[in-house]
Amino acid sequence: MQENNILLTNRHLQDLNPLLAGTHECDPGYGTQPAIRKHVLIHYVFRGKGTLYRNGNAYPVIQGQAFLIIPGELAYYQADTEDPWYYGWIGFDGALAARFSQLPPVFPLPEEVFQRILRVTNDPSVTEYRLAAELFRLYALLFSNPERHNPHVRQVENYIRASYMHPIRVEHIARQLNLDRRYLSRLFKEKTGISMQQYLLNIRMEEATNYLRRGYSVKECAHMVGYEDVSNFSKLFKRHFGKSPTYYKR
Repeated sequence: MQENNILLTNRHLQDLNPLLAGTHECDPGYGTQPAIRKHVLIHYVFRGKGTLYRNGNAYPVIQGQAFLIIPGELAYYQADTEDPWYYGWIGFDGALAARFSQLPPVFPLPEEVFQRILRVTNDPSVTEYRLAAELFRLYALLFSNPERHNPHVRQVENYIRASYMHPIRVEHIARQLNLDRRYLSRLFKEKTGISMQQYLLNIRMEEATNYLRRGYSVKECAHMVGYEDVSNFSKLFKRHFGKSPTYYKR
């Protein structure tokens, strides 16, 4: 395990004020302790995968995605046991930081955004002001373009979240939107960073953890998230989280 923490001075900048940054190459299964933070914390996964836990909900995270922790929420995160992640992070506060709570817990992000942040932190002459400039770049990317998510992509996301417990086929969704299947698949991946199949799997696994936590049996959970074959559900769950649903339920 290799961790690199960048020591910063709190400059108390008004809008976006960087507080901490760094990178972490995690060992398999490495996890943080649950904590409630007073600042916004964004991690970007350069490779590998893991899981974010926020307020009792589990959010799988893969390469090419960022995960968000906001002030006042109990959160922790854990590397996959077979494909542990390597990520970079930046923590900050300020008047504009509150707007980040509008983002989902996990979202795609161009790698270059965080590569630029890391290049700044690797510079011996790094200053908090240069990091603040990169935070404004990130802010502009996330909030200045209201059409960042294509309407069709939002429709697909909403449909999957509402219908994950039923059989879902890309061909059916494309037909409903009067779009070519290959075009819709390419568009969805360009805008979200993952395929529709992976998005569906993420939603199903996220919901499965909620049902397990509420005391439902593995068989019940499998059926409730759209899997008739309990064995297949268990295999997918273990591949996703590195733990079987039976182990997770303990």
